[in-house]
Amino acid sequence: MNKILFITNRLPFPGTDGRKNMLLQYVRHMKEIYPGSEIVNLSFVDDPKYLSQRPPEIGRLATLEPPGKLEKLYNIVVHSLIRRKWPLQVSVYYSRKTHRKIRDFVREEEPDFVLYDMVRVAEYLAPGQGRKVLSYDDLLSLRYRRQLDWFQYIPSVLGGFSDKLPSGLKKFADLKFVQKWLIAFESKMLGKYEKQVASRFDHLIFTSPAEAQNFRKTTRHESCHGVPMKVEPDFRMQARGSRLYDKNKVVFVGKMDIPHNSSAAVYFCERVWARIKQSNPAAVFYIVGKNPTAEVLRLQRDHPGVIVTGEVDDVKRIVGDSALMIAPLLFGTGIKTKILEAMSWGVPVVTNAIGSEGLDANNGEDLFVCESEDEMVRSVLLLMGDSEINDSISGNSIRYVSRRFSGSATRKNMELILS
Repeated sequence: MNKILFITNRLPFPGTDGRKNMLLQYVRHMKEIYPGSEIVNLSFVDDPKYLSQRPPEIGRLATLEPPGKLEKLYNIVVHSLIRRKWPLQVSVYYSRKTHRKIRDFVREEEPDFVLYDMVRVAEYLAPGQGRKVLSYDDLLSLRYRRQLDWFQYIPSVLGGFSDKLPSGLKKFADLKFVQKWLIAFESKMLGKYEKQVASRFDHLIFTSPAEAQNFRKTTRHESCHGVPMKVEPDFRMQARGSRLYDKNKVVFVGKMDIPHNSSAAVYFCERVWARIKQSNPAAVFYIVGKNPTAEVLRLQRDHPGVIVTGEVDDVKRIVGDSALMIAPLLFGTGIKTKILEAMSWGVPVVTNAIGSEGLDANNGEDLFVCESEDEMVRSVLLLMGDSEINDSISGNSIRYVSRRFSGSATRKNMELILS
């Protein structure tokens, strides 16, 4: 294989959040499997400051231009609202000029393999001989449907995606009753679109093998695979037998303008944290992640012991010495990278059914999966107060990640797709 084209809706570097880590993994797996190939990245730019941090595995980078305000508005009105053809996120990413640029590039460069990142760039499909792959990440339509059940905890149902809307429409979309309608509309449109575009691609990728299997049954697509996040366990923790940690420190990690992260932090502070703080007055809760919303920032003012850090240079350093990581996710889909990373560092995780979705880890041995707020309070206090149980969960979590999410385990399906 001589040339691989990677079309992304954001720069696939640096590893500042779960999705970027996943995109970097794709790049590195492809380069490991075909060391002599050239990887070319055509990408929309989420933040220009990252451009200088292009990893060596990417041979060339060309930036893509999003549609202008008028074209976005036209796409939304015509293709989303009238024709009911595209989900909103496809409309706000699609530019005819950019599509011509991609088609010209594919025609001139003749890549052997073209990987498209998420359904929002699926309309940029270009004709050519190379195999075409669509990475869904996870089923966004399902994630949006689940949001409706926890609407009161969501500062903005559209999260950072709302910044892509035209300014006038963004103000309108900030109204709560409009948001609820929008998320229901987008979920329905995405559900139809996710199935519709599947047949256009040779291979489909999900981060969760279980989600890939379900989608394969739904669409009858012959090549639908789960490529989970590769996580390298910290065996030094296991070798020491007992890690050093702050028994009063609880952390939550995530990009904090994404609805499933911001809502989890708000919910935990409002419904659970006060009870933990009452039992352990020295407890401190760190909310770690870039772009905290106004609602998240207010948590440290309204709830004693809460610290919102914003973006940090070294997430592992902040999380690694914690008694535990909490992941009280109200909605979401796929495998949660933040949970696997914490487990790989030997940090015990307390989560719920949504957080553990896609994992076959043993409850009470590898992590704690709670069915109620009472159970969550008990699990957090147990890990803060009992060092023997904390050490046991820590060691088990490292071994679990090593068995299921090592480099060889996550690379095998990418090898199958590229072979």
